[in-house]
Amino acid sequence: MTQCKQCGVNLPEEAKYCLQCGTPVQPEEPVQPTGPVAPPPELDFVQPALTGGMFLGLLSSIPIISAGNLLCCMWVLLGGGIAAIMLLRQRPSGITNGDAAFGGVLSGLFGAIVATVVQMSFRAIAARFFESQQQQLEDMLKQIGAEGPMRDWTLRAFSGEISVATILFTFFTNLIAFALFAMIGGILAIAIINKRKAAAVKR
Repeated sequence: MTQCKQCGVNLPEEAKYCLQCGTPVQPEEPVQPTGPVAPPPELDFVQPALTGGMFLGLLSSIPIISAGNLLCCMWVLLGGGIAAIMLLRQRPSGITNGDAAFGGVLSGLFGAIVATVVQMSFRAIAARFFESQQQQLEDMLKQIGAEGPMRDWTLRAFSGEISVATILFTFFTNLIAFALFAMIGGILAIAIINKRKAAAVKR
């Protein structure tokens, strides 16, 4: 037996309308069991960071490809974007800006290691050229009035010398720049993808 929700009269199970007031009988919808919602899959940051870091580290440190600081920054942004897109493939439902930023920072870390190795290799190859240009560099620094630690670091950086100090200086310089720009690249990539998804839904 069912009951009319309008007047409360008991009705047979097969009734489609109330026999008393004529109100349509609404069939009771079965209650869907609610279980625990499955958590989103855990993100593996290592593989995306390695891929993005290898990309940005190589392309931003080879002189012919980097072609100056402008393209260097572009490669780093793209490396962070690659890491973010690979993270998004692991979790198609979406990742947060924090996930994208962290993936970008990690790719910047790996990229700094790769770039330092490549740059030190080029420095070893070009050591003779640096030695021939050393005097000209010293004259230029004198003209602009560079003295003290700044002058010493500049001469050491362009001397072709490979030592623990130059390796650490190169690595930390790369790390700061790469981590920052790769983080921005990761966030931008996710923002662009989310914007396109939103535009596709509106259509």
